[in-house]
Parts: sequence; C-alpha cells; structure tokens
Amino acid sequence: MIQANSSLSATNRENHLSRNLLIRFILGGTTLIFSISAYFSYQATRNLMLKDLRHSAFLEVQRGDSEIEEWLHVRQVEVQTLANTSTVRSLNWSVAEPYLKAEVKRINEFFLFQIATPDGSYSNTKVGRSNKNIQDRDYFQKAIAGKSNISDPFISRSTGIPLIAISTPIWSNSATSSSPIGTFHGNVRVDRIAKVVNSLHYGTNSYAFALNSQGQAIVHPNSALMSTVEKPAPSLLKIGDRNLNAIAQRMVNKQQGIELMEIDGTKKYVAYLPLQAANWSVALVIPRQNIESRLQFLDLIALIVGGLTLTMITVLWQVQAFEQRELKKSKAAADTANHAKSEFLANMSHELRTPLNGILGCAQILLRSPALPKQELYHVNIIEQCGSHLLTLINDILDLSKIEAKKLELHPYDVHFPSFLQGIVEICHIRAKQKGISFIYKPPINLPTGVYVDVKRLRQVLLNLLGNAIKFTDEGQVTFNIEVIDQSPNDGQIMKHRLRFTVEDTGIGITPAELSQIFLPFEQVGEKKRQAEGTGLGLAITQQLVQMMGSDIHVQSQIAKGSSFSFELEIPEATDWVQSAMIASEKQIIGFEGGPYTILMVDDRWENRTVITNLLQPLGFDVFEASNGKEGLEKAIALKPNLIITDLLMPEMDGFELIKHLRHTPEIQNVLIIVSSASVFEADQNRSLQAGGNAFLSKPIQVDELLHQLEQYLNLVWIYKQSQPDGEKAKEVTTVTAQLTSPSPQVLQELVTLASKGNFNAILKWADQLEQTDPNFAPFANELRQLARQFDEDLIIIFLTKYAVETV
Repeated sequence: MIQANSSLSATNRENHLSRNLLIRFILGGTTLIFSISAYFSYQATRNLMLKDLRHSAFLEVQRGDSEIEEWLHVRQVEVQTLANTSTVRSLNWSVAEPYLKAEVKRINEFFLFQIATPDGSYSNTKVGRSNKNIQDRDYFQKAIAGKSNISDPFISRSTGIPLIAISTPIWSNSATSSSPIGTFHGNVRVDRIAKVVNSLHYGTNSYAFALNSQGQAIVHPNSALMSTVEKPAPSLLKIGDRNLNAIAQRMVNKQQGIELMEIDGTKKYVAYLPLQAANWSVALVIPRQNIESRLQFLDLIALIVGGLTLTMITVLWQVQAFEQRELKKSKAAADTANHAKSEFLANMSHELRTPLNGILGCAQILLRSPALPKQELYHVNIIEQCGSHLLTLINDILDLSKIEAKKLELHPYDVHFPSFLQGIVEICHIRAKQKGISFIYKPPINLPTGVYVDVKRLRQVLLNLLGNAIKFTDEGQVTFNIEVIDQSPNDGQIMKHRLRFTVEDTGIGITPAELSQIFLPFEQVGEKKRQAEGTGLGLAITQQLVQMMGSDIHVQSQIAKGSSFSFELEIPEATDWVQSAMIASEKQIIGFEGGPYTILMVDDRWENRTVITNLLQPLGFDVFEASNGKEGLEKAIALKPNLIITDLLMPEMDGFELIKHLRHTPEIQNVLIIVSSASVFEADQNRSLQAGGNAFLSKPIQVDELLHQLEQYLNLVWIYKQSQPDGEKAKEVTTVTAQLTSPSPQVLQELVTLASKGNFNAILKWADQLEQTDPNFAPFANELRQLARQFDEDLIIIFLTKYAVETV
C-alpha cells in the first residue's frame, strides 16, 4: 500500500512538473508571439497613419490646383465667348476697342484684351495698334492653328509686364471657312496665380511653388529663381540641386505624388500635382516634422510596451484597429458597388428611354393627327399603349430600389374604369394571340364606371400578372376575372368598391418549393428558357405594390395544370371622371394666342429633335434644332429664343456646361430653359435645376406635360379645337346607319345596355357574333366595332338610337 502511494505521488509530481513546463512554454510562446505581433502591428499602424498624413498634405496641393483650374476655366470661357461675338469677328479695331475696354472693366480679371491677325500683327486695349509682332509666340501659333490654349508666363512686348495669355481662334461666320481669320487673347497677370500658390501651407516653414512647361518658376519664394525683364528665370531642370532637378522633371512630365527627399540640407516632403487647363504644375514643400510629429504618440506607446500585459493590450488594440479597417474597407466596397449599380441603372435607363422617346413621341404625334383613318388610329393607339408598357418594364428595377428605400408613393386620380381595363385587355389579347392561346376577360355586370386609383401602378400590377400567365402558358387559356365582392360608403358617403382581381392560366404550374421564392427579387422559377424572358423583378415589385395598396397576392398552383393569382383592393368611386375624360377627349390644342414664340431644341439624337419639332411646329411655334451644346450656344446667341429645351448627355458640350454658358452670357442669361433627359435619378434632375434650368421634363416626353410647362413658363393662352356638336355627331351616324342592316330590337337593346355601362369588350364580342351569324350584318358589326374601340359610349348610343331603340 505504501509502495503504491509512493508510486502514485511520484507520478503526480511528474505530471505537475509536466503541466508547469507546458504552462511556461505556452506563456513564453504566447508572450513571444504577442510581442512579435505587437511589433509588426505597430509598424503596420505607423505606416497606415503616415500614409493618411501624407494624403492630407497632398489634399492641400489639390485645393490650390483646383482653385487655379477653376479660375483659368472661367477666364477661358469668357475669352471664347468674346471671340464668338460679331464685334471681335469683324477684326475692326476701331469698333472692337471701346467694346473690349468696357469688358476689361466689367470682368475686372483681365489686364488686357488683344486681337491678332494671321500675320502676327496685333492691337490691344493697353497700347492700341502695335507695330510689333507676336508671330513667334507659342500661344499665337496654337490659336491660329485652331486650338484654344493657356500660355506659359511671358514678358509682354507692349507693356513689359509678366503676363499669361489665354488664347482662342477667331472663326468666320462663313460655313466654307476652315481656318481661323485671326486670334483673340485675354491676358491676365501672374499675380492671381501667385496669390493662390502662396496661400498653400502645411505647418510652419512650408512653402509652395509653381513651374511652367520648361521647368521655370512661375511662383517661388526664392526671387533668384523668378524671371524679370532684365534676367530670364533659370530652369529648375538645370540647377545644381539633384533632388530638386528630379522633382522638376516629374512636374514637367505632368506626374503627381508626394515624396520625402533632402532639400536645402534637410529631409522634406514634396507634394506635386499638374494642372489640366495649362501645362504647369504646383508643388508644396513641407518640413518632415510637420507630418511625422503627429506619429510621436505612437512611438511613445511602442517604447512603453515592455511587458506581457501591455503587449496583450496592444494586440487587442491592433485587433480592434484591424476590425475597424476591415469595416471601412467593407463599407467602401459596398459604396463602390452601389455607385456602380447606380451608374449602370442610369446608363441603361438612358439608353433604353432615348429610342423609346422617339417611339412614344411619334405615336403621340400621330394620335393628334385629324387625318388619320380610324383603323390606323386604333393600331397607333396600340403602339402607344405597348410603348407605355415597355416604359413601365424599364422602370421595374428603379421602382424596386425606390420601394425598398420607402421613396415610392401612390398618386391616385379619377379614371374611367372600363376603358382602363379594356386597354390592358387589348395588350394582353395581342400577346395571347401571338402564342396561339385564348384570352378570356370576365368583367362583372356591376363594375364601377369611375374609380379613384393610381392607374400607373395598378396597370403595372395587372400587366405583370397577366404577362407572366401568358408567358408560362403554351396551350389552353388565360382568364382575367374581376368580381365586385362588396360595396359600401365610407365616412364621407363616397361609395367604396371592394374588388377581387384574379388571373388564371392553364400553364406549367409552380412547385410548392418554388412558391416560397417567386416574390423574392431576382428569383425566377420554371424552365431556364423562360427565365431569360424577364428580369426576375416583376413579381417582387408587384407584391410590394399590392401591399402598398393595402392587400396581398394569393397564389394557388398545380404542376401541369396551371396557376391562379388573386388580390383584393378597396377602391373609392370617382365622381369627376366624366369631366376629366371630356377635357382629355374634346379639348385638343391647335394653337395659341399672341405673337410667335421661338424655341431652340438641343439634343444629339435626331429622333428626339424630330419629336419636339413635329409636336410644336403645327401649333405655331418657330422651332430650331441644334445637335450638341456648342452648336446650341451659338444658335442661342444668334436667335435669342424665348425658350430652350436641352438634353444633358451630349458630345462636345453637355447640357450642364451649356446651361452654365447660357447663364453667364449677358444677352441671353435670362432665357427660359427646360431640361429634357432620359435620366430618372433625382440627383441629375436637381443638379440640372441648380445649374440654372427652370424645369425638368423626363423622357419619353409626354405631350400633355410638355404643353403644360410651355403654358406655365411662356404664359400661353391655348386655342382649342371646337368639339363637334351632338347634332353633327348624330348626323354623321345617321349617314352611316342608312346603309346598314340592323339586328333584332332585342339585340339592339342589349347593346344599348352594355354601352351605357361602358362594357366595350362585350360589345366587341357581340359584333363578332353578329358577323358570324349573318353576312348581311357585317357592315353594321364593323361600324359598331370601330365605335367600341374608340371607347365613346355616347357615339355608340347615338348610333343604336337611330334604329328607334329606347335608351335604358
């Protein structure tokens, strides 16, 4: 027993020593690992902080660079604008001199303005006509070759003052001229550039300088490096300081960066950045301690870390810093992805809406034509409806983003409900016919005539559901059924109708597993070949729109037998739909009162310009076209129009720059500007209004909205086409009916009943049935069909009443 206990005790001591050795090994290894980790973490953190501090210093150079760029850009635009005036183009100095002297005083940024002829002789606002020549000046040679440019600083031959020339060619008004007829120069002092450069600082003893294209100092605190009348400036490319030579070479080569090097015997950071407007570069020299002094606290922490506890704390701090960096990286990646998505959506929306603007615009022009026959009018109406549906599909992806961001709102208004539904049925009937399947529409007898609803969103919901049903049905039929399940007045005694919309098909069906996914964004079920036909967003948007309307979509489906989608909506009855319909149908604008108005249309797409021209010229407007912003600016100065309609995305000069030029050109700065763009993003709309636009008009252009904006901004009084009196309508119908064979009085009375309820679909079915029953009824059925397709129940009742049928 004693021996056994001794053996057990020895074993325990051995196990205890082993455990202590293991613990010491773990602690030592952990300490070593943590110490090494702390050291490398310290180095990595220091490098990151130093990078951020260097970037902060570089931003100071960027600030000065941007300020100079903006100032030069504004001056260059002013020079180009003056060069395009008829006064300067005349090259007559006796005429131009007083005008240009007044402009020098008005702008107060230029030292002088100068006109030069192709042989190099010139006149300016300081010395008048000069007997000297500038043919050897680089800025003159570039301008006479047709290029606007900003020169390096030079000593003026007429004044002896250091100046910078902003030069541009003077073009003749003649379209046959291919070479400039002279050059125009606006000369500014170097003082403004020096003021900006000297304002750049990053701590004590820092200074900035600027170099021209030859490496000579435009601005420098060392006066020995600056040009004077008596002594040209030495190039920094040729001085003795090797490091300064290297920086100057990079600046002349238009490179950018920030580097630590020895200058004037001490280590300094040099941040340098080129200008885009001129062939210059700006640099900022910063003492090393101004940047790295902010790292001293980190160095102090590294010295204190001498034990395991502080090492562990440092490790934890580094872990936290690492997590923060990863979080920032994730956020930056997400922001980049969102920006890329937004740019993709904006570009795709613009590219799709631009041709659609031509389709819908031309359709609207044709619909306004009084000479279009009824049959062609019917087909054009289908084109317009299908184009509007395509526009709705384009908006699907954008709508999903708006819904998720809670930015989408419903906009209900009064509408004639049977006509609205009939328009949807017409579109779906065409799709079903193309697939060789039947489309059945079952409206209730007590369908409300007028309702107050967001027509755009309800149409979007119904077309999505019906479109999917047709898409996934290869044989059989698709049925669109509407039931009135309840009618009750609300607190204001306005009748509310609870309607159930049901879409049934005999298609491929949906599996139970797929049913849980069909309302998710970008989820598509069924066969792969069918998935390629859509975006995977239709049902997701449809479900969310229905939920915004206060309901839910319910689905029942069986594989190989078909599916049924249904939802219920409570819709208020409308009281003013008749008046709205009369205004829309009878008040056709044919002109305006007062004198002529000139409108300039600026758009790089010919179809967009054609739509506006063909819409407005028949009304009496003088419409002129320009294919880009530069041409638009020239025509605006020449024509001085009452209103300009401009696109945003154009070559040579975009819409934003055009608006900026218009607002800075005195003779047309108050012209009215409507921005018309296919961009649907509020940022572009707000930016165009902030730039100086008066209103925004989305593409595809809707005629009513365009005319409304013209009425608002030009204070127009429209002239409307006189509506045809009922007596003349009846007379027309009488002339037609005298040649037709009518059906029985019972059938006629049934047709009158359907017409009074606005059930045009049932009337169309009756017309087909009569034509099949007896060929003698064909003329009657054809006339009835044409009237029903116009959705004009008054004309139908007048037509039927001529057969002595009493209206019910």
